[in-house]
Amino acid sequence: MSDLAIDQQIAMFLALCRTATLATVDRAGLPCAANIQYASDEAFRLVWVSSAKSAHSLNLHDQPQSAMTIYSHQDQPEMIHGLQMRGTAQALSADDAAHAIDLYTCKYPFVAQPPYRDALAKQSVYRFTPSWLRWIDNRRGFGFKRELTI
Repeated sequence: MSDLAIDQQIAMFLALCRTATLATVDRAGLPCAANIQYASDEAFRLVWVSSAKSAHSLNLHDQPQSAMTIYSHQDQPEMIHGLQMRGTAQALSADDAAHAIDLYTCKYPFVAQPPYRDALAKQSVYRFTPSWLRWIDNRRGFGFKRELTI
């Protein structure tokens, strides 16, 4: 399978899935995980909104290196497919956040409506930029995977 075909599968997968698990490390060096609802762009970067006071946001402020996983929820092992990613995440400036909010509200249109719109305005916007990813796809055979360094 060509890298282009893998890229297209990953892009479609990211567009269809809604929840990712974000892995961070706290100040004491302890691992933390949080589920987030995300939107993605053509470079496989994930954006989400969250309180700047949440544990994962505070962790990212101190240590931007992080990881993400996104999987389809399948009961049959031969249908499991998903992503594992490593990269960095950070809160976006107001200028950079505008495009991220557009991506987010395009995927989740209800967020642009009251009362969610008002709550959204009080949140910080984050972006995860992957440097490495592993695409796992048991539909192509048990243990099928492709790794990409971005």
